[in-house]
Parts: sequence; structure tokens; C-alpha cells
Amino acid sequence: MDAAKTRRPNILAELGFTHGLSVAVTLVFALALQSTLFARITILGVIPQILFVVIVSLAYLQGERVGVVCGFLGGLLQDLLLTDSIVGLYALIYLLLGFAAGSFRKYAPAESIWMPVFVVAGASIVAEMGYATLNIIMGQRWVSLTFTLKVAALVVLYNTLLTPFVFPLVRRITDRFSPEKVYRW
Repeated sequence: MDAAKTRRPNILAELGFTHGLSVAVTLVFALALQSTLFARITILGVIPQILFVVIVSLAYLQGERVGVVCGFLGGLLQDLLLTDSIVGLYALIYLLLGFAAGSFRKYAPAESIWMPVFVVAGASIVAEMGYATLNIIMGQRWVSLTFTLKVAALVVLYNTLLTPFVFPLVRRITDRFSPEKVYRW
């Protein structure tokens, strides 16, 4: 008999441990890139949000449960990294948008090239407006509607330009380390 067919999968692979670990490493790596390298590439003080693009990509590829977990963990990491932010605000927004992006994939064309770009763009608009709204509700200082719209437009532009590069990498990682494929090399 063929050795590959008789080999029992690793228990960690069956539980999805390697998948969870690969997602966690991807989130931490995206946050590290965003807070170091991409922090130097700003226009009007707006930093490209590669962590957000990774979260939406993961949610779009793997569904709402992965989107909720990744959104919460990634948002919480970003909240803890920022000193002038209300802790939990990004976690809440990213959690909700992770769920929305994961739910949206059921209605999207299967192999559409443009759909992930549109999903990230739409989620970016909602995230920026939601963050501004929740900041106002929580009593934080607000500059103006025109400034908020300019920042939101720049974030959408950045995230939309990042998506064609980030989405295929995230897809490759999730395909490589999905629980049913981990033990089949």
C-alpha cells in the first residue's frame, strides 16, 4: 500500500492547531508590518491598514467564525498597540466587519477577482465611519466631518491598493494550512 494513504494524520492537524497558529502568525506579522514599515509610508498621517486587509481577507476566505475570531484578536492587538485609543474599539469594529465579510462570501461569485477588492473597500468605509462614530459616542475629541471623510477616503485607497497583493498571500496560507490539507503534502 501507498505510505501516504496509510499514514494517520497528526492529531494537531486534525484539531486545526497548525491552521490556528498560521492565522495567528499572519495577524502578528501584519500588525508588525503595519506598525513599523507601513507607519513610515503615510499621507496626511494615514497609515495603510494591512492588518485590516488581512482580517477581511481571512473572513472572506474562511467564513464568519474565522472572521469574528480574527477580527477580535487583530483589533485587540491593534488597540493595545495604540496609546491614544479606547481599548476594545478596534476589536469591536473588526469583529463585526469580520463577521460581515465572512457572511458576504456566501453571496459572492466563487472565483471573482474583483470581489475581495470591493469587500475590503466597503469594509474600510464602514470601519472608518464606525470608528469615528464610536469615538464621538465615547466622548473623544472629533475634528470635523470633512477631515474624517478625507481620512476614510485615504484608508479606502490604501486598503484597496493593498488587497491585490495581500489577498493572494492570505489565500495561499489558508490553503496550505487548512485542517484537511495540513497532513497531505
